[in-house]
Amino acid sequence: MSVAWYTVQTKRHGEGRVARHLASRAIPAFLPLVEVARRRNGIRHTGLEPLFPGYLFVQMEAVDRSPHCWHAVRWSPGVQRILGVADEPVPVPDEAIQAIQERTRDLGFVRPGHRFAAGDRVRFRSGSLAGLEAILESAVPRAGRVRVLLELLGRVLRVEADELDLESA
Repeated sequence: MSVAWYTVQTKRHGEGRVARHLASRAIPAFLPLVEVARRRNGIRHTGLEPLFPGYLFVQMEAVDRSPHCWHAVRWSPGVQRILGVADEPVPVPDEAIQAIQERTRDLGFVRPGHRFAAGDRVRFRSGSLAGLEAILESAVPRAGRVRVLLELLGRVLRVEADELDLESA
């Protein structure tokens, strides 16, 4: 019995629905998630989103060995298609799936690192410091916060800022 992972394209925002449906049919599905931070109405919100929006992975036998499983996946609510070439599904290399699973193993999702490294020149996108440039000094233990060195009125000041308020200069 040779099983492989295949990529399933879902309808917009339908990844979770498809994964739940396949789980109810005992078909192994893998929907990797990533933690994202967004600012809405001035408030920072953290949530989980699909690592690959519109896609998830399904583990199945070859189509000729298990046509009923393929039929169940292909016609699940929210599924657009199983990716392949010329109507022939192409398996995802096991190493790729294992690498993604390893990244999600500890927390159940991927937590990205900081967007900037120490020494990077950054610019404030919003707030009272909008438009000013600074040099990133370090990350702060509080999630999503960084410390920057800002030259203002001939002095260098250390300022703590939300990473979402910065962009590369």
